[in-house]
Amino acid sequence: MNHAPAADAAARERGRRHAGLRLAFPLIALTLLVGGVGAFGYRSLSEEIRRETQRTLAVIAEQKRQHIEGWLAEARVDAQMVFSGHSQLETVFEAWLDGGRRDDAAFARMQVLVEELARLRGWQGVALLDAEGTPALAVGSPDLSVHTELIADVLRRPRVEFIDLHQDAQGRTHYGVLAPVGVPARGVAYLTWEAEAALYPMVEAWPVPTRSAETYLVRRDGEGVRFLTPLRHQADAALALERPLATPDLPAARAALGERGILSGGRDYRGVPVLAYAAAVEGTPWLMLAEIDEREAYAGIRTLTWGMGVVMALGLMLVYSAGYLVWRRDREQRERAALQARQAAEARFRVIFEQAPLGVVLLDPRTRRITEANPRFAEIVGRDVGELVGADPMALTHPDDVTESLRQLGRLDARRIDGYRLNKRYLRPDGTPVWVSLAFAPVQVASEDAPRYLGIVEDISARIEMEERLRQASAAAAAANAAKSEFLAHMSHEIRTPMNAVLGLAQVLEREPLAPAQRDMVGRIRGAGQSLLAILNDVLDLSKIEAGQLRIEPRPFDFRALLANLDSLMGQVARAKGLALRIEPPALPPDLLRGDGLRIEQILINLVSNAIKFTERGEVSLRVRAAEVEDARLRVRAEVRDTGIGIAPEAQARLFAPFTQADAGIARRFGGTGLGLSICKRLVELMGGAIGVHSQPGLGSTFWFELPLERVAGSDLAGAGGGAEGGVAERPAGPRLAGVQVLVVDDSAMNRDLVQRALALEGASATLAADGQQAIELLRSRPQAFDAVLMDVQMPVLDGLSATRRIRDELGLAALPVIAFTAGVGEDQQAAARAAGADDVLPKPMDLEQMTQLLLRWAGPFCAAQTCAAQDASPPAAGSMPPAGEADAVAVGGPSAPAIAAGDDFPALPGIDRERAMQRLGKDRGMFLGLLELFIEDNAAIVKLTRADLAGGDAESAARRMHTLRSNAGFICALAIMETAATLEKAIGQGEPGVQERLDALEADIAELVAAARALFR
Repeated sequence: MNHAPAADAAARERGRRHAGLRLAFPLIALTLLVGGVGAFGYRSLSEEIRRETQRTLAVIAEQKRQHIEGWLAEARVDAQMVFSGHSQLETVFEAWLDGGRRDDAAFARMQVLVEELARLRGWQGVALLDAEGTPALAVGSPDLSVHTELIADVLRRPRVEFIDLHQDAQGRTHYGVLAPVGVPARGVAYLTWEAEAALYPMVEAWPVPTRSAETYLVRRDGEGVRFLTPLRHQADAALALERPLATPDLPAARAALGERGILSGGRDYRGVPVLAYAAAVEGTPWLMLAEIDEREAYAGIRTLTWGMGVVMALGLMLVYSAGYLVWRRDREQRERAALQARQAAEARFRVIFEQAPLGVVLLDPRTRRITEANPRFAEIVGRDVGELVGADPMALTHPDDVTESLRQLGRLDARRIDGYRLNKRYLRPDGTPVWVSLAFAPVQVASEDAPRYLGIVEDISARIEMEERLRQASAAAAAANAAKSEFLAHMSHEIRTPMNAVLGLAQVLEREPLAPAQRDMVGRIRGAGQSLLAILNDVLDLSKIEAGQLRIEPRPFDFRALLANLDSLMGQVARAKGLALRIEPPALPPDLLRGDGLRIEQILINLVSNAIKFTERGEVSLRVRAAEVEDARLRVRAEVRDTGIGIAPEAQARLFAPFTQADAGIARRFGGTGLGLSICKRLVELMGGAIGVHSQPGLGSTFWFELPLERVAGSDLAGAGGGAEGGVAERPAGPRLAGVQVLVVDDSAMNRDLVQRALALEGASATLAADGQQAIELLRSRPQAFDAVLMDVQMPVLDGLSATRRIRDELGLAALPVIAFTAGVGEDQQAAARAAGADDVLPKPMDLEQMTQLLLRWAGPFCAAQTCAAQDASPPAAGSMPPAGEADAVAVGGPSAPAIAAGDDFPALPGIDRERAMQRLGKDRGMFLGLLELFIEDNAAIVKLTRADLAGGDAESAARRMHTLRSNAGFICALAIMETAATLEKAIGQGEPGVQERLDALEADIAELVAAARALFR
């Protein structure tokens, strides 16, 4: 009968044993964990104590080292500034020496200055010695006897020299510096400090309380190490205590042998185990050592050992107590935790649902009715939460969006998608639509069998409104840009049409025999027109760049020829303002380069022109060099320096923006549109380069740019057509268009007269028409009478494009060359002219040479085939040229201009490239003789004046004279004189030898040219 209770007791006992075992295993594991954590913590903390001690030692030693180095550097700088920095003391000392040392007032002033400086800078002693090493003045008691050789060496090689620690006759320890006086050295200054007053306090101080730590300086003396400063544990050790380098465990000996940083496991001069740190003091033979006894350094580890034992014991007690509590309360806590988790989850969901910043709605998929909605969704649709429960969401949807919403719900019901996102509109009760971003997806609720649809709703009305505004703004911007382009196109035509007449007539007049005053006025007219054209070109270039229509056209060119042309163009402008324009010979390989030479020249002209404009006195210089050179490529860097007004730093950031100048007063004072630098920047970037500026107000500016260019081999050049930009084109003598008949169509009487005169200069005849309709009638009646047509584009009655189409289609004259003559220079305008049937485009303002070359290209073969023979057989009379206003009059070719016909009697003088001079001056003999006379007047005695400048030490004026001579020689194409002047300019500027011999050769060349010229004038 007792078997059952016994069995129950045994079962309970087994249950208790099992429970005990279940508790014992975690307790054992925790015990091992606490022990492991304690051991790990002990090791980590002990290592941290070691590292912290070493860090403290290193920080103190490094701080003292840096303090000493900084003090010594300041002493050196003070010595250099006081004695070699153009100071008052240096001036008085040199004046005293120059006065033969007999100026007592200067000596007294020098003594007062030395005493005052010694007091202010804390020098214990100062001595001044002359260039022979003889003492001139002493303050304090500097000992000079042991430094005689070093003083002599400082006089030979001026420098600031450090004097190491040494003892004087009284046993006091000193150190100091030797510094040269004056530049070049006129003497030596010897500054001393007493180590006990200046150095020892810096070394001995220890920033934290300690029983054994100390810092001191040592240096290596032969095979020993000498202690330089007092020691904490041994009296009278400074400069007296020395230990052999062979002491292996002495930290000072190890430092002297090259060890740095923490030195552990050593014994100091007392034989006590220490932890040390060694560092070298820069600029001296000193070594800084910081030491602390190992017993003091690692005292914290012993304390840590006892502390860790106590902590581990307490930890184990806590572990066992916690195990007991866990055993008692495990089941109760688990049940309570489960209940709290459920309650917390429900509370979190309710808070999120009610306070979510987005609308949340739950939908029953079977009825498609709302089962629950949060306040934010109710606010979005403008209804109460109670109204929404059981409502059909389609009743809230804008009618235009219902179909798409139902389609997406149908796909979700059919499980073809896992969810969808849709932008749609809800209607509020007042009929106001609200745009929302709606995301729907099925969710499973734990207490329900079937899933429900969860919708997340975001109000995006503000975003939709902003997008609409952005679309409207974008459309307005596009319309404004199109209006700007149209305005620029019309402006181009309206300005270029009268400009064509102004510049063209000026070019024609310049070829006529004129009085000097008339030629000057014509030059002024052409210069003003070119300035206006430059402004127009800037605006149009910027427009084309912004529209992406400007193209870079790489071709071979000679950079040296480009610079020579730049010198010819801008040199006179600089000289007229009283400035020197110095273009250094480019430091480039001799090859031709491939790039857009015209655009590069445009950039250089703009930068040089700006430099001249903003420089009142001084010079403008251009330097070109190769920054990087490879086999097939190189990177060219150009720098334009001036001595002008400079640019403020705040203005430099906006300098390359369109229509921007340094300040509002610049445009009023110097003029300009503010477009040039912006165009330069964009051109450089289009060519793959970079541009920038360095400037200070009042000190001038340096504008630079770098461009990648290709090197052109000889075979590549031949393949490219055998020519390069920048060379001198050979122009045949005499009229080049003799016998050519040209139909000129333009609504401007001035333009017609200009073209008629220009054609007459080249021997061609012109028939004039005022509009396209007159041109059609002339061609209809005489279809074979003309070799080419110059057709203006914009004209009344019938414009040029329509007239060209009728020439091709209605009249069937497909082979007749038609050249569009237009002020529209945009790519789209030129493309429209070619699309209408034009063979080529001649832009306004017209360039005579460009027009001639176009007519030679297009009218030459046509003329030879049809009309030239007839024209040669019966040349028209010169006097039959009709008035320019009569549209149907035929202008007969008259005699060519005298300047062109005079090529045969163009003078040939030694040292002058006759062919190039004729090409440059249009074979105008009178103009050449005038320039030659001016050259002789200005430069006959230039070598004599240059020698006088050099004798007077004014190399800058001498170099400037050679620069001027180089430019003047370029005008008359005296190439040898030009090249010699350029080399002399560089040699004088850089102080090269052999200048006098080169001047002799230059003087002979100039004398030969002057003699030949004067014989010509007789």
